Amino acid sequence: MKNLLLLIFFVLSCQSSPIENKSYGIDQDTRMSWWREARFGLFIHWGLYAIPAGEWNGKTTHGEWIRTSAEIPIDQYDKFIDRFNPVKFDADKWVQMAKHAGMRYIVITSKHHDGFALFDSKYTDFDVMSTPFKRDIMDEL
Repeated sequence: MKNLLLLIFFVLSCQSSPIENKSYGIDQDTRMSWWREARFGLFIHWGLYAIPAGEWNGKTTHGEWIRTSAEIPIDQYDKFIDRFNPVKFDADKWVQMAKHAGMRYIVITSKHHDGFALFDSKYTDFDVMSTPFKRDIMDEL
């Protein structure tokens, strides 16, 4: 009986349902055309990995991958949240600088692979609101 129930559960869980194709009002060709014509923009990667600045216990590595490549224990990495306090951050200045340079768009990694969110998340406390900064960076940008 257990095997039969397990088989039924497995079969039912393997059935797929079609994924809903969401339209955002502008088709992909139009969006890609705009992006190709815009040509110049700003991509920002920023998060807790900025605290160790690419170096941990004498080992240097790419900043955003430091937790993995330098093998920082998660409990130690998570303590960086207490030090994330970019008091000189000014969203208006960032936007003005980008515009002045001729940039037409800004893309920011709002939540990197380490799970830290630069916004006030409803799903986790591992976000900017749990830092001394306590400001929603995404809302300001």
